[in-house]
Amino acid sequence: MNKFQLLIRQYSIFIIIILVIYALSINKQLSELCSGVAILLFGMLFLGDGFKAFSGGFLEKTLTQYTKTSLRSVTFGSIVTTIMQSSSLVSVLSISFVSASLITLTQGIGVMFGANLGNTTGSWLIAGASSINISSLAMPLIVGGLLFNFQSNMVYKGIGKILAGLGFFFLGVFYIKSGFEDFKHIMDLSQYKLEGYKAIIGFLFIGALITSIIQSSHATLAIIITAFLEQQVGYEQALAAVLGTSVGGVVTALVASLSTNIEGRRLAVANCIFNFTTVFIVAILFNYFVMLNNIISDAIGLSKDSILRLAVFHTLFNLFGVILLTGFIPQISSFLNKILKGHSKGETTPLFINDSILPYKDTALEALDNEVKHLYDNAFAIISHTIGFSRTDIRSTKSFDELINNKEWFKQNFNVTELYNTQIKVLFNVIMDFSTKLQTFVSETKYIERIVELQIASRKIAEATKNIGLLQTNMKKHSTGNNIALCKEYDDMRIDLGNLLRMIESIKNAPKEELETLKSNLKQQKRFFKKQDKDAFDIVEKLIQEESINAANGTSLLNDLSFIHNVAKELISAINHIYGMSNMKAVETNNT
Repeated sequence: MNKFQLLIRQYSIFIIIILVIYALSINKQLSELCSGVAILLFGMLFLGDGFKAFSGGFLEKTLTQYTKTSLRSVTFGSIVTTIMQSSSLVSVLSISFVSASLITLTQGIGVMFGANLGNTTGSWLIAGASSINISSLAMPLIVGGLLFNFQSNMVYKGIGKILAGLGFFFLGVFYIKSGFEDFKHIMDLSQYKLEGYKAIIGFLFIGALITSIIQSSHATLAIIITAFLEQQVGYEQALAAVLGTSVGGVVTALVASLSTNIEGRRLAVANCIFNFTTVFIVAILFNYFVMLNNIISDAIGLSKDSILRLAVFHTLFNLFGVILLTGFIPQISSFLNKILKGHSKGETTPLFINDSILPYKDTALEALDNEVKHLYDNAFAIISHTIGFSRTDIRSTKSFDELINNKEWFKQNFNVTELYNTQIKVLFNVIMDFSTKLQTFVSETKYIERIVELQIASRKIAEATKNIGLLQTNMKKHSTGNNIALCKEYDDMRIDLGNLLRMIESIKNAPKEELETLKSNLKQQKRFFKKQDKDAFDIVEKLIQEESINAANGTSLLNDLSFIHNVAKELISAINHIYGMSNMKAVETNNT
């Protein structure tokens, strides 16, 4: 049934596309208008891809380093969006960074606010392109961009896509303008005699609807500006429609947030708060903003019928929103943290990785690193509880000789196998899927080696957790049993593994310069557990000879000592890979 529904959906999309192509082919005016929109959107895609290739990780690094305060975040968002001419790209990138915990929600909100302001430069570009014959410049840019794109150098390819994107952008504006000139006799928006607030709300809705469908405020602005230029809409109607693009523009951010965690969704809601609050206040005080817009336009020498007045208005109300709300960014962040709660089973879902950050290799690799550490934290909790300690016990400075007699955790009923399946295996599968996809986005040896290191670490963590499950029954039974000899052996296992977990916790917070010493300590731990495994047979044989345990208990003890050794070995190997200690010289060489 599901397969049948999928086939119907696929064929329905195919039929709809064919019908759209046919409808446009028999209506020249509509075809030219829609082609202009499509070409402009195509240009925006090229611009986005061009800047991705050209950034080389610079954008991601700058985003994490220069957004420490709300004002700097807003400034960064404004500047980057002005340069890249894509608030959607900046919004998606910000959501991905917040989701990966590479920047805070407060920083991300500032970037989103700034992106809305930076996006207004596009209206100036479109208005300027609409007022002159820009098509003569479009073709040379497209040809030049194509020639650059044939080069093997990634920077040249990026430049080529940017030039081609600008060319298609200008060409799209030209075709929209041309399409409106032929189409205005068929669709005359001026016939709708809306007045007062009815006109404001009506055209605000039109601007929002077109933007939400096209998924590009730039394309909508091009349509509005051209419609005003062709006298399809009046001055105040055009301003209301421009205001509406801010409402429709939130759709892109909301769609991008669907594949992210709770932090990404909080940021998307923050973007809604900015746009809806700004639009609501400006709509109520619309006449006053029109008056202010006229004063500013007159002051900079714009004529009464200049289409640049629409660009002034676009900048004016977004600047108003930034000034109004920037001071409240910490409060907005706190509010969203309270009303939008994360899932109670955060351990079972990825906290840092999602497919939207794959094109940004530095960001994706850091997110993958954090996710593997998240996987270890899940394993740390399961292993700690299995050997009868709380995570607080492990992280404390209390002696294990003091903690060993507390058997409270053994009274808890939890199934390690079930926890492994829900908190380790699921997350491990997601990590492997993401890391495999990431390898298709990188070519440098150092990136590939690091991805492989993290994959190995994830597998080792999963194996260690699976092995600890084989110990659970005997650990609980003999540590709380009446056989003193068995109780001591299993308590010794608990202390040995507890000491290893405590050492790993110290590594997690250790400065880089101490890693060499810690690596040596881990090697000593590895030799210790190996010796324990080697001496296991002598220990068991002695206990049987002393009649402290029977043969059946001896066999179980031998197996469990082997399991403890395997758990320790896998954990040590995993930590070496996570913290780059598996080949310290290679890491140091790459960093110099």
